[in-house]
Amino acid sequence: MKNVKIGALLLAVSAATLTSCKRDDEPAANGDGNTYKITVNIPNAESQDFISVAAAASTTSGDTNVWKLNGVAQNGQSGIGLGDNDFLGATKTYVLETTKPVATLSNAVQFINFGAPLTYSYKIEKNGKVEVNESKTLTGDGADFTKQYNF
Repeated sequence: MKNVKIGALLLAVSAATLTSCKRDDEPAANGDGNTYKITVNIPNAESQDFISVAAAASTTSGDTNVWKLNGVAQNGQSGIGLGDNDFLGATKTYVLETTKPVATLSNAVQFINFGAPLTYSYKIEKNGKVEVNESKTLTGDGADFTKQYNF
């Protein structure tokens, strides 16, 4: 079952990368684009849980220096991701932010519980306005939260 879910997420991430491309004749939203901030908190992840967060963004200039992770610039990355191991240490909250306005954002997320209940909160802000605000506790083996967001 876990392999099926992983395959579905990989397909979603591939779609995220493909949909982040922009045609030359499409105007960017709000002139230069939009800024995004994704905040994910998983306070009680265990090694058997499956966690995947993937985001891809594109600029009209083709610049790939578009992400910060917890305030640190991630140079040369038009895509960024987090996995199981990121939440097993001391850091339980991650903030992924665009460093400049981007033309598009595609974001795939999947959390699967395999053991004790898994609690998460997930928020996406666009230009400082909350667009997505999800919070839940997944209980039971195989309980999952899977979504694809495109802006």
